[in-house]
Amino acid sequence: MPSIAECEQDTIATLKDLTEGWDSAATSNIQTSTSIINDLGFESLDVVYLVSAIEQRYGRRDLPFERLLMTEGRYVDDLNVHQIAQFLHQHL
Repeated sequence: MPSIAECEQDTIATLKDLTEGWDSAATSNIQTSTSIINDLGFESLDVVYLVSAIEQRYGRRDLPFERLLMTEGRYVDDLNVHQIAQFLHQHL
């Protein structure tokens, strides 16, 4: 099982890959506190691409992303790198 730090590094690398070519200063300085919606400007389709990229990176299609993306039956407003890494650390 990868450590939280490894999951953070993987998440940052995945986000940098996904945002390559975006015209935003935030995409060049992604940190563990970076939020994918407020800081990077992700939209719903971008979140789908992120989920797909994470599944590919780890070779897993069985990760329970609904636990990350939904709370009490509603989609979360935003996620940061550390929250994504914690989820991955728990479920890998």
